[in-house]
Amino acid sequence: MPSSLLRDTNFPLRILIVEDHAIQRMVLRLLLQQSGVSHIDEAEDGYQALSRLESACYDLMICDLDMPRLDGIQLMRHMRSLEHVPLLVYCSAQAEDILHSVSRFGFHHELSVLGCLQKPVSLAQLKPLLHACVKQLDGRWQTLSGSPHAFSRQELRDALRSGQILPWYQPKINPQTLETVSVEALARWQHPVHGLISPGMFLPRIEETGLAEELLCTMLEHSVRDCCEWDSLFPEMDLGVAVNINVSEFDLPDMPDKLNAILRAAHLSPARITLELTETQPLDNLSCSLENAIRLRVMGFNLALDDFGAGYSGFHHLREIPANSVKIDRTLVHKAAGDPAAEKLLGFAVRMLQSQHVSVVVEGVSRQQDFDLVKQLRVDLVQGFLLAEPMSREQLAGFIRHPLLLPQVVS
Repeated sequence: MPSSLLRDTNFPLRILIVEDHAIQRMVLRLLLQQSGVSHIDEAEDGYQALSRLESACYDLMICDLDMPRLDGIQLMRHMRSLEHVPLLVYCSAQAEDILHSVSRFGFHHELSVLGCLQKPVSLAQLKPLLHACVKQLDGRWQTLSGSPHAFSRQELRDALRSGQILPWYQPKINPQTLETVSVEALARWQHPVHGLISPGMFLPRIEETGLAEELLCTMLEHSVRDCCEWDSLFPEMDLGVAVNINVSEFDLPDMPDKLNAILRAAHLSPARITLELTETQPLDNLSCSLENAIRLRVMGFNLALDDFGAGYSGFHHLREIPANSVKIDRTLVHKAAGDPAAEKLLGFAVRMLQSQHVSVVVEGVSRQQDFDLVKQLRVDLVQGFLLAEPMSREQLAGFIRHPLLLPQVVS
């Protein structure tokens, strides 16, 4: 390793460079490598950065302020709702008063801004900021063990039962009309000490401690309650809600009855709820899974296969499980945009699914070219940071009240 800067840390730094100029990206990469950083990714603009931030976890993002399409300031505004928010260093040749305002802007958006790199960037500027990054991450490691293992089962259970862990909602939007049709409920923990904690820091621990079923029921109860509130505010909408369920909960014999009881207690039709089966592992008990899937569909629930086309989720499980919706994995769309052969295959898959009365949702739409492609392919729904980021119940009501005004996605 060229430098001892990172030798004694508990983990290798993962850094994302966001810069529209290729030469500047190359210079930053070389300086980081000289400092001992080996895991470095790059993005050419804010939308590409969001796409990377949605699909990978980074410790630090070095970001230019002045970029086309989505600049550094706009990117900072979007970052708060990411599942994992990196520390931030920005690059600029702007005046000192502007840089000070940028730091305050980051503070108001609950971002950890370590400082600024003045262009042209030098190793002398970079090293102190990397030291600050390592120090802050080491602090997190010591207080949170750098992983979800610091949270006890009792602390997690208390958070679930006291309303600290609540759903935030990301709209699913019709790409042809830009109307919000449904939302996906995503767990967020507003910790009284640590603030807003990303799901990656507590969801694995919830599964390890056997609280995944309680989380599922808690998320569904809050989502159903919010859905009833939206009905009173927007009676003409019939807004749907998608809730994630993993394989271990899906295999439980009494799960359909528990979920249906929550809907009956609220007098809400199961047709308003989509259960998104997240396959982080194969379906071990296909017999029980199939029984539950059939019972849930008979009760009126919608069933979706998440991350379709990646991992364990594909046409095989669609043949076995009576799902009426799939979520196309974001990487398939990213690869298809600009690749005629991949685009043709994706279009074939979309048409085949829709011909079998399976609705097609595309997630992770954060680039203009991705939106243009899925609109052209006439998928049913899209979601992603280009359209709308996850938001609280109150923010969603405001989002629905006002038309979706996004010039960058209106052709």
